[in-house]
Amino acid sequence: MSELINLEKYVQEHIQIAADEGWIKAYFQPIVRGLTGELSGYEALARWDDPTYGFLTPDVFIPALEKSGDIYILDLTILEIICKNYKKRSVKSFESVPFSFNLSRLDFNVKDIHERISSICDKYQVPHHMFHIEITESTTCDKDNDLEEHIQWFQRDGFEVWMDDFGSGYSTLNTLQTHSFNVIKLDIMFLRNFNKKAERILRSIVQLAKSLDIGTVCEGVETQEQVEFLREIGCERLQGWYYGRPQPIEGLEKSSSDDSFSYETAEDQLYWDKISRVDLLSGIPEMIVEYSHDKWELVAVNKNMYKAIVEVHPEGIDEIIKKIMDHTSPVTQNVNGLFAQVSRTKDSRKIDFIDNGFLVLLKATYIASLDDKTALKVSLRNIYTELEYTRNSLLEDGLIGLYSQFELVNRINPDKDSATQIYSNASFEKIYGQGSLKAGIKEFTNTEVMEDDRKRYAEFMTLDTLDKRLEELDTTFITEAFRLRDKEGGYRWKFVTLLREPTDSGVQYLYEIQRASTKAINSLNLKYGVDTI
Repeated sequence: MSELINLEKYVQEHIQIAADEGWIKAYFQPIVRGLTGELSGYEALARWDDPTYGFLTPDVFIPALEKSGDIYILDLTILEIICKNYKKRSVKSFESVPFSFNLSRLDFNVKDIHERISSICDKYQVPHHMFHIEITESTTCDKDNDLEEHIQWFQRDGFEVWMDDFGSGYSTLNTLQTHSFNVIKLDIMFLRNFNKKAERILRSIVQLAKSLDIGTVCEGVETQEQVEFLREIGCERLQGWYYGRPQPIEGLEKSSSDDSFSYETAEDQLYWDKISRVDLLSGIPEMIVEYSHDKWELVAVNKNMYKAIVEVHPEGIDEIIKKIMDHTSPVTQNVNGLFAQVSRTKDSRKIDFIDNGFLVLLKATYIASLDDKTALKVSLRNIYTELEYTRNSLLEDGLIGLYSQFELVNRINPDKDSATQIYSNASFEKIYGQGSLKAGIKEFTNTEVMEDDRKRYAEFMTLDTLDKRLEELDTTFITEAFRLRDKEGGYRWKFVTLLREPTDSGVQYLYEIQRASTKAINSLNLKYGVDTI
């Protein structure tokens, strides 16, 4: 006990000497962008290498200095060490990525703390935006130091202000309401006790922070499992032994000599900060893409988007991206056209198109731009899948009302000699889709079409000549009237339509049957003879 008291007294009496003689060291730990894996910054952590007691750990000297009120000497010394190294630029990334350093709650008792911090930065000509000031969460409980005024002063002077150790025991949601932090750092204890409950808490905090336009950093990351989870929930930055232990400047100088060392520029920081604030946890199928010159790359995708894409293209998201890069694909033209338009207008647009037999609604929203790249949030709705699983919501959108105008809607694929029924409120004895398409057309003609119209119907349904007929008419669909068997008995005039549907795998057609109106029936009776009832 007496030894600890003596060490505490030693620290308090020697802090200024330690600062002047270089016993205080800054150890740098990398902070990594979750979306890209690139270096996004460093946190500078204080260490004390004493000639008498050897290497002192922070849990020894920090409480002693807070007790004496001299903690500000330590914090300002760390800031000056950062500035000196920035000036030297012996580490290549130091000129680009920002540094985080800690301020104790007691530092605000120093009347000129703002001026001292700015003076040190200006002395070494370090831009203020290169610093993130981390304020420990317990500081927010000290009502005597007017914390919000300090935060706003630093922000006006170009610094970012982060709340350190969020969730360590002092925080309330009211803290986020009353204080304008740029970023919150999630406490290491969340990952030290990493279980399902911790996962749910972290997910909720990250989503809440995004809704408030507050960034997130999670410290204490040690495993690949933790990395994958934090990326999935959209945590912006990651810090921990998984990416590197705190090390002195000499260690950074050695590691940064590697040509593969990847880090963000100042412009990258602004760009990726905007992208990282996008919430993909809403439950809607969404992804973030980077678009440039008719090409795009996937940045992030949520589980619902992956599921929606696989429903349309069972081969998976990687294969469909390869297909979309094929500029001859109609889907590529639709997607690239939408992305190019949103990149120009910097707003939100949407389109709908047929892809692989599915009606797809695609919406793209502008996020940010950097050089010739544009980041977009993309959401997808697979209407036919929704029709199958959520008919009630689709009724509100009017899609069922649209289909109810038809008795039958089939999708037919001549190349595969197949057909799929999409919608039917009819009771035909034979429908295309229960075997060979060609055999189905022949059987339908003989059983469902009035004898006087069978020859004309067979010619209409000659699929080998369909594309030529559409080309001659300069249209994508043709419609003719035939007397077809009616579910109420006998035959009735009905319009049959063939609508061309280009897809990645070839050409398909929508086959639609719609009952003729009374006015149309009268005209058809005059042309072809009396309708048989």
